[in-house]
Amino acid sequence: MNSTEILECPVNGDSDLYGLGIRIGIYIQMMTVQLSGLASAIFKTEDSLGQGTIIFVLATGIVLIRELRDKTVEAVEVFPILTLLLAQVGVCRVPYWKGQTTALIYTFEVGGLIALFAWFWWHGMDTLPRACNDDKAFFFAKVSIWHWFRTLNKVGSVFAIIGGVVSVIFYLAAIILFTFVRAANLVQRFRGEGGGRSKEEENPMGFGAIDFLVNIGAIVYVEMALKWNNISGVHSLVAPGQFMPFFIALAQLLSVFYGVGKGLMSLAADEEGDSDSEFDEEDLPCPHEERGWSWSYKSKQDSLPLVVVPSTTK
Repeated sequence: MNSTEILECPVNGDSDLYGLGIRIGIYIQMMTVQLSGLASAIFKTEDSLGQGTIIFVLATGIVLIRELRDKTVEAVEVFPILTLLLAQVGVCRVPYWKGQTTALIYTFEVGGLIALFAWFWWHGMDTLPRACNDDKAFFFAKVSIWHWFRTLNKVGSVFAIIGGVVSVIFYLAAIILFTFVRAANLVQRFRGEGGGRSKEEENPMGFGAIDFLVNIGAIVYVEMALKWNNISGVHSLVAPGQFMPFFIALAQLLSVFYGVGKGLMSLAADEEGDSDSEFDEEDLPCPHEERGWSWSYKSKQDSLPLVVVPSTTK
C-alpha cells in the first residue's frame, strides 16, 4: 500500500453513510418491525412496514456503493454498516402474496447485499484506503478484522451465498406461483365460484425472538466497532441530513403504537359487547306471568307435577 493512501488516524467518519441520525433511524426501524410483527400476530392486523424498510435499506445501500466506487470510504467503515443492512433485511417481513413489486425489490436487494458482503471480505477491503495500522471489530471481544476474523467472514459469505441463492429461487418461484393462483381466484370470483378466506388475509409472519436477538447483536456490533476504532464525526444530530431518517423511523414507531392502541380499544369494545349480550335467564320475564298465571311447587320434597295457579295480581 502506497504511503499516499495513508489517511488520518483515527478515521473521520462519513455522516452521510452512517451518521447518528441514520443509525438511530435504522435501529428504531428494526425494533419497529418486530413490534409491528408482534402486534399483527396478536390483533390479526396487517403488517405493512416492509415497504418502508426495504426503501430505507435501498437508499443506504446506494450511498454505500457510490462511496465504494469512489474509494472515499475505508474498510473499517464498510463492514459495520454492511452487516447492519444485512441484519435488517434478514429479519424484515415482506410476504410474497402482498405486493409482488415490493417482493421482487426485496429479493434482489437481499441478493445484492450478500454479493457485496462476499466481495468486500474476499477482495474489496484490499482495494480501499486504510488510515490505521489495525482495525477492530466486536466478536465478543476486541479482534482485528484483517486476520482470522476476515477468514471467518469469507467462510460465512460462502454459506450466505448458498443460502441466499436457494432463498431467492424459492422466493421467486413462490411469487410466480402465487401470481397464477391469484389470477385463478379472480376468475373464479368473477364467475361467482369459490369463496372462503384467501391466504392474503392471513398473517403468518409474526414476531420472532431470534429476530430480536439478531437486531440487538447487530446494534452492539456496529456501535462497538465505531467506538473501538475511534471513528469521529458520526455522533451528532446537528447535520440536517440526519433528521430525515430519524424522524421517518420515529413516525413509523408512533404509527405502530397507534395501531396497538386502536387494537386494544377494539378488543375492549368486543369484550364489552359480548358481556352485554349475555343475560341471566332469571332476569328474563316469564310470558305466563304476563298472562296472569304463575308456576309453583307445593314443597321442595314433593314429587307431584307442577301446579298452575291463577295469579292474584293484576
